[in-house]
Amino acid sequence: MVKTVLKISYIFIPLVIVLIFFVDLFSFYSGITIKLVAYLRELTILGIIFVSYYLIKKKLHFDELTIGQNLVRLAILIGANFLIAIILKAVFNANYSAGFPATYQTPGSIFVSTIMAFTAAVTLVPIIFILKQLIFYKRKRKTLLFFNFFLLAISLNAIAVFLSEKPVGFFRFTQDTFGNDFTMALAVVFITILSFRNEWITYLSRKKKLLYFFVGLPLYFGIAALFDFAYRTPLPAYSLSIAALAYSMWIFLIIYGGISMSKLLFHLPTARAFDRKIRELNSLYDLGRMLNNETQIKKLLLLITRLTSQVLESHSTWLGLYDEKTKQFQVVSSDGLSETELQNNPLLGMERINIAVIDKKEPILINDVSHNRQYRDILKWKKNARTILCSPLFSSREKLMGIVYATKEKEYTFDIDDQSLLQGFSNQAAMALENARLLQESIERERLEQELRVARDVQIKLLPQKIPQMPNFQIEALCLTAFEVGGDYYDFFNFSDGKPGLIVADVSGKGTSAALYMAEFKGIIQTLAKSHENPHSLACAANRVIYPNIERRSFVSAILAKINPDAKTITFVRAGHPPLFHCPGNNHDPHQILSSGIGIGLDPGDKFDALLKEESVKIQDGGTIVFYTDGVIEARNAQGDEYSEERLMELARECNSDSVGDLKNRILDSVTDFCGKTPLHDDLTFVIVKCLEPNRETNRYVSQAGTS
Repeated sequence: MVKTVLKISYIFIPLVIVLIFFVDLFSFYSGITIKLVAYLRELTILGIIFVSYYLIKKKLHFDELTIGQNLVRLAILIGANFLIAIILKAVFNANYSAGFPATYQTPGSIFVSTIMAFTAAVTLVPIIFILKQLIFYKRKRKTLLFFNFFLLAISLNAIAVFLSEKPVGFFRFTQDTFGNDFTMALAVVFITILSFRNEWITYLSRKKKLLYFFVGLPLYFGIAALFDFAYRTPLPAYSLSIAALAYSMWIFLIIYGGISMSKLLFHLPTARAFDRKIRELNSLYDLGRMLNNETQIKKLLLLITRLTSQVLESHSTWLGLYDEKTKQFQVVSSDGLSETELQNNPLLGMERINIAVIDKKEPILINDVSHNRQYRDILKWKKNARTILCSPLFSSREKLMGIVYATKEKEYTFDIDDQSLLQGFSNQAAMALENARLLQESIERERLEQELRVARDVQIKLLPQKIPQMPNFQIEALCLTAFEVGGDYYDFFNFSDGKPGLIVADVSGKGTSAALYMAEFKGIIQTLAKSHENPHSLACAANRVIYPNIERRSFVSAILAKINPDAKTITFVRAGHPPLFHCPGNNHDPHQILSSGIGIGLDPGDKFDALLKEESVKIQDGGTIVFYTDGVIEARNAQGDEYSEERLMELARECNSDSVGDLKNRILDSVTDFCGKTPLHDDLTFVIVKCLEPNRETNRYVSQAGTS
């Protein structure tokens, strides 16, 4: 509907303007006055305003322009009115009668009034839009309400002027001009209120304030002369409504322009300080953005120093990071310091200005170092450090990270604003540095966790994937690591005579180093077993290989055993390892079997060989041997109590009739129930060997190794 009306208006309005022009010429020459033309003029003006409003609203988008762009357009619109008025006056002889409204005295006056009315109507709406954008900048809650009241007041004033055919009486409120004066008085009230809505001036830079003031002065005088020069006589002769609206907007421009020029003038003395604050805020924003975008600590340290130097315009700048262990500061980045000055820097310890800035937890400014008794010896180190400004860097947990320093060559060249700026920047730098460290730690931790996961997978694969088959025996095993990787392990192998053997071992320590020694020890046992017939000689040979290749603080405790399935015996040595449990069966109480020996890797060989004793155990039918590491009996609960050998022995006593699978599960359940939610602090490994009773259906048993 609106588009249809617009399309009609694009054709109809120009035709009507031309028609009115010729009717006015006819009336001028014939002396016949046609009253209907006056109403047609008002409708035409209304149509022009409507079309202008729609086009500006949909096409021009003044609300997307900056303050400067809107002001330029305002100056162009006012200048266009002046230019058109000058050209018309120069070309046409326009004379009007005295009184209000004036009448045409020459044919040229008809053309001048028509063009000026059309110009005023076309430029009226964009001027209102531009003023609205200026007024609504940082608008207050009631600004829109006052602006709408203003539009209503000038509209009522235009109607009052048209009906009364009298000008505004300049607030005389006579009977003839009461409506005009009252509506104009309302308009002036709202104009005055809105004229103080010029917050855009506050946020102008000093350069723009000066530019707008000196450019605005001639423009303001032009606005003051505009109505008398271009509108006062030509507009009422053509249309009373456009004359009233033009007059109202002229009043608005006079009042708003006057208040704005005054505010510009009053803001000029403080513009420099305001510009500096804006630069500081922009600098902090830019600094924060640059710091937060840098995640590499080395580059970040250099960036902190460089940006500090740029922001403060200092002659030398350096950043000292604090080392908690040495209680010293280390210069990690600098600008404007020589190598000699870096090496002889006196501000590296917890003394002098460092103590003051750390205690105060905010920047300290020394504006005249040479006259400061406490710090003037700094000049012996750096002669041109006449002014020093430094600020601490604290983490989010109030942990000292470092201090950033800046110096200048002349006294009193830093001020309180520089101090505040450095404090804000130091806070951002500390946050960025902390985030970079956390990110680096997170990446490193993730990398280590990935490596540990790989190491764990490898370690699990080093454990036997199947329990070997052997006559007359059942075997089960379990290995749980307290951490991602551990030093416990068990394994099965064959001695040189083909008899099966097993080993349960525990490398001292925890984590990756223990796991590496475990993997190495496994390979040694597997290799040496092929050339040895008994556990004693195998353990002694392994000790001679391990001793030169293991740290002195590390060793391996182990039980090496040889199983004779036909004789139902187990021969073993105990190299510094916990004793094994023997449950004879037939309701006999379990007991420990101790044999002498020290850990593998503690002695080069002779003492180890002499102390290591080999034992042999005959296992009765239904009897059980339990090999385990100290992680089983030393498992702790929340109160710190250990599981103990007594609990393990009691459990074995109750399980004489259990299969090895049931016994394994009962031991595991017992230990985990005892620990509760307390995590394991050491690896947990055990191997169970049970001799089958003769009435069993089979004398072979194969099981999957229990690993976790």
